[in-house]
Amino acid sequence: MAVVMIGNPNVGKSAVLSRLTDRPLLVSNYSGTSVEIIATQLKSAGKTIDIYDTPGIYSIKSASAEQQVISELIYSQKIDLILNIVDAVNLERNLVLTYELMELGIPMILVINQIDRARQMGIEINCQLLSQIIKSEVVCFSANTGEGLMELISLIEMKGNKEGKDKGAGQPVTIIKTKFDGNSCNGNCAGCSRSFLEIGAEDLKRAEKAADTARMVTRQTGSQSKKWMNKAQQIIDKPYLGTIILLLVAYLAFLVLMKFIELSEGPISDLLAPVNAVIEKVILTYLPDSIFTTILAKAVPEGLIVPFTIIMPAMLMVSIIMSLIEDTGLLPRYSVVLERVGSLFGLSGQAVIPLSLGFGCRTPAVMATRILPNQQQRFIAIVLLSVVIPCAATLGILASVITTFQASLPVIIVTMTVTLILIGYVLSHIMPAEEVFIYELPPLRIPLWSNLWTKLKMRFSGFFTEVLPLLLVMSIAVRALIESGLLNHLHSIENITKALFGIPAEAFVAVLLTIFQRYLAPLILLNLDLTAREATIAISMIALSLPCLPVMVMTVREIGFKGLFKVLAIGMSTSILVGIILNLILP
Repeated sequence: MAVVMIGNPNVGKSAVLSRLTDRPLLVSNYSGTSVEIIATQLKSAGKTIDIYDTPGIYSIKSASAEQQVISELIYSQKIDLILNIVDAVNLERNLVLTYELMELGIPMILVINQIDRARQMGIEINCQLLSQIIKSEVVCFSANTGEGLMELISLIEMKGNKEGKDKGAGQPVTIIKTKFDGNSCNGNCAGCSRSFLEIGAEDLKRAEKAADTARMVTRQTGSQSKKWMNKAQQIIDKPYLGTIILLLVAYLAFLVLMKFIELSEGPISDLLAPVNAVIEKVILTYLPDSIFTTILAKAVPEGLIVPFTIIMPAMLMVSIIMSLIEDTGLLPRYSVVLERVGSLFGLSGQAVIPLSLGFGCRTPAVMATRILPNQQQRFIAIVLLSVVIPCAATLGILASVITTFQASLPVIIVTMTVTLILIGYVLSHIMPAEEVFIYELPPLRIPLWSNLWTKLKMRFSGFFTEVLPLLLVMSIAVRALIESGLLNHLHSIENITKALFGIPAEAFVAVLLTIFQRYLAPLILLNLDLTAREATIAISMIALSLPCLPVMVMTVREIGFKGLFKVLAIGMSTSILVGIILNLILP
């Protein structure tokens, strides 16, 4: 049996799917979380039910990428059941899509999600009456509390028994990629042969019908809990006062991040010191005396100190901050606030979502650029993510280098900010695109701690599976490079790197290492004797350079090899120009 979940943006489809299948999925309080069709399975009563989670849409008849992908899924595969997820608080608007889906002739269950929040706002919904009106099963549901879960599973099972189908086992979670150019439906898409005026008239009728239905089945009880949350939302949504508050929150989040790194470094170093001494002693005792043993004895402890004292606290705090901003509903409000600023360099306010995610990890952030309205904005956002935005691991280790060599933090921040604006401004004028910015603000909410914990585990697990092993390997490689004396042979280009960038040749090698992992490059800097000026220039060149390998792979996947070559050219040019300019202007 094949089931597809369809609904407006920000109605909680992914949250419903996570509750339904008991699988951890990233659930966020802003539109655009789901940018692909996610296929998972529900095993019940000895049967396997395939469930497809789709991006949020307002209509299945428009020409946007999300609508086209869903139309392709519906018409290219045998869909037995539609789960139409609607927001209980915005029932009238959501029911417009419901009436449109009813025209497809596919069995449907209407899932009224966030019913608990509706009650808090004094909204009472008569689900039984609504079921009678639309002649389909209706379930009052809460992804937060699990209300209605067993009823929904029973209804899905009942539909499956009627169909008498079992598609068998498959992969637990897969990503469906469909290509649909809007011209391949061959007349099968509902409404594709109708004129614009006819479609407009039908949409108006559906809107009127949805409004009438919502009025019939809803009742305002007058009692509202969490009034303080509604008042806070009204204040934050004010244009000027809300902007000031959001900017202050962002500044405080940055201060918390830096302070957390500073406070955690000492205690973690003290805890690791005995462990590192034991590791060094074991290596020197049980391995034969050789240059390789000497390298391991120094590299392994170093490879543990940097990740655990600098990168781990940064990744942990960035993950917590990002999860809180997402789940409270603040992140899309930053989109609105930064809309006017973003327009200066060719991006809508929506770009703040992937750019913000990049401070956690840039690889999924590149994928998140799919929420942007056109290819021009996607390319600009990917360039900024690849060249300018530092991930949490990079932030942590750069902070260590800045502290070690007393590099100028104001110079580095100003350099990165100016570069961000200049790259965006230049690219926006090379490839201009006019777009109307329309964004749906979700309500402010108190974060669900179980969801925060799930996000933290999923995002932070990358430290142990990717960052730590890679840093250990690279620490050994860097130590081997230093002990072997190969860096001494770089003195032949010392005059060139000093003249152009004002940094030693070894530091320039660190800049080139960003092509593997940006946060690995500072490992070489930490083993050099640099002045504050040299460290400032080197860090700026590293922070504004090439994308790492994982980001390259994701970039090819999203915009192809041609797009990657453009990103690499921009990254290398930016790093070189930044080094030359800082060398000229810094005293």
